[in-house]
Amino acid sequence: MDNYKILERIGEGTHGQVVQALERSSGKIVAIKCVRSLDKTSKNLLREIESLKALESNYVVKLLDHFCHNFGFYLVLEYVVSGLPEMLHDDDIILNDSQLKTYARMLLNGVVHMHATNIMHRDLKPANLLICSKGILKIADFSLSRLILANNDKQSGEDLCYTGQVATRRYRAPELLFGSVHYNQSIDMWSVGCILAEMQLKTPLFAGDSDMEQIAIVVHYLGTPTDETWPNRNEMPDYNKLKFTHCDPVPTNVLLPDIDNLLVDLIGKLIVYDANTRLKAQEALLQPYFFNEPLPCLEHKMPKPPKNHRQKLLPKQPEVIECMEKNFNHLYHILDETL
Repeated sequence: MDNYKILERIGEGTHGQVVQALERSSGKIVAIKCVRSLDKTSKNLLREIESLKALESNYVVKLLDHFCHNFGFYLVLEYVVSGLPEMLHDDDIILNDSQLKTYARMLLNGVVHMHATNIMHRDLKPANLLICSKGILKIADFSLSRLILANNDKQSGEDLCYTGQVATRRYRAPELLFGSVHYNQSIDMWSVGCILAEMQLKTPLFAGDSDMEQIAIVVHYLGTPTDETWPNRNEMPDYNKLKFTHCDPVPTNVLLPDIDNLLVDLIGKLIVYDANTRLKAQEALLQPYFFNEPLPCLEHKMPKPPKNHRQKLLPKQPEVIECMEKNFNHLYHILDETL
């Protein structure tokens, strides 16, 4: 298995390390996701492969190859030089409203395609949104993705259910926080709302450090759930385990200060308790925000991240760098023996 030469560590996905590699035959730079514990992650790995095979969009990272070797499994993906967090926090790149609007539109276009293909991502967050050398945003890391099951429960008499242990806490929809296993693609739309807000605020909208704190923050800002705002809340397994002090919702324009009112309106239609009333991705794309000045930037005029963008923004503390170098050297030797 000498097809690839490992160059450097890029990062870490939900279930594996990601490295940059050179395809020897073509000289092409690729990204390789390395999963070492197949017994624990085989189901998620198969779902990720099937999802990526099914998705053909400029706004979704492409799967180029996959293979098994020496008790490990490897996904070969297109190499993408940067990510949304790097673009947002690079002091040398000042993103204007028009460019941020284009990132939002690219994200929603990717989600539209994903949902039209009956796939839920279930872990949308800035860290899983990559920016290629042409400035295009691409959705990545489908480790937790899931095919949306056909709704035949009324005929069979059985409820369709999924695992509730999905999505990163700060982007997790309320129904997931309260333990629901009956949900649909609307959980992705809650995450999109949080991401759109974070693109403006440069910090997570609901930044809880535990599940209880996350719930408390969401309830503080959205108000205590009522029959009007969340009719089916009592169906959530963990909802009645908690008692809430009554609080009124914080107005969305106070939650999101100094932001375009049309964007505030869009985000407000995504971060709602009742999943049935959240905008779908296609509906979100048709909101006035995208048709008002400043108009979205043309994609070919979007900022182009430099090739070494990730390395440029690495922490400067010597102890952090030393630790990362040790981890990478260990990974390099493992992969060098197997590829």
